[in-house]
Amino acid sequence: MIVIKIKYFLVLLALVLVVSSCNTSQFQKLDLNNSYYQLTFGKNVPLKLKQQAKSVFAKNQQSTSIQNNNIEINNYLFKKYDVYAGNALRALETEISISIDIKVKKNDKFISKTIVSTKRFNSIELNPLAEKEMLKFVKEQLINDLIDKLIIEVRLIDL
Repeated sequence: MIVIKIKYFLVLLALVLVVSSCNTSQFQKLDLNNSYYQLTFGKNVPLKLKQQAKSVFAKNQQSTSIQNNNIEINNYLFKKYDVYAGNALRALETEISISIDIKVKKNDKFISKTIVSTKRFNSIELNPLAEKEMLKFVKEQLINDLIDKLIIEVRLIDL
């Protein structure tokens, strides 16, 4: 009986120590609406990427007092790679890769990076139009992924 109470007490003590040692703090959400970013695009950046970046970062265009927050998006590169295997004359899979070079400047902080997003999909389609539509759909997904990665980079520089 005493042994069971001691075991119960030790388990309870260990549980209290584990729970109390977890250092949790309140989540802080960064608000991009308070900052104005001047966007600059290269010549080969597609219109869809420009529109999505403007919708995320250029919401507050009235407050032009802060001009040292810049985002430059250059060197858009789209690569398509077909993967062949076996005795089929057509590609089994297609790998699509999109990359952009970004330069983010906020006050005195500066980041220059290349963001790459890659996706591979099955390309054995009997209908070539379905394959084209799949390529278009995957390309849109990759552009959305690039915008998400760009948001993460800008929020990291805000920290």
